Amino acid sequence: MEIEKAQVGDVQVVTAHGRLDGIYSTAFAKQVGELIVGPNPKILIDFSDIDFVSSAGLRAVLLLMKKAKAAGGVFGLCGVNDQVREVLDISGLVDLFSIHPGRAEGIAALKG
Repeated sequence: MEIEKAQVGDVQVVTAHGRLDGIYSTAFAKQVGELIVGPNPKILIDFSDIDFVSSAGLRAVLLLMKKAKAAGGVFGLCGVNDQVREVLDISGLVDLFSIHPGRAEGIAALKG
């Protein structure tokens, strides 16, 4: 898995490539978690190049969302493909996340 980080205004955008599974979820959570600092962090995870998410990957994303919200921040996902959305639907977690079709929409929503 490769992870790219960029700051767009006051939003931290993380683009992940590959699989978010038991092998990579800990490193993913650590790298993204390092961005959740200070008050009111804004984190957008771009899933457009993630083709698989396991239960360990879901757990990592949930923990990151919880950490961001505990700091008074916002957390969103964008570019979620149908397969990953189905995993979120089946797990009953889809309603917990702010999911946006693309990066621009996600950034706009988190800034608002």
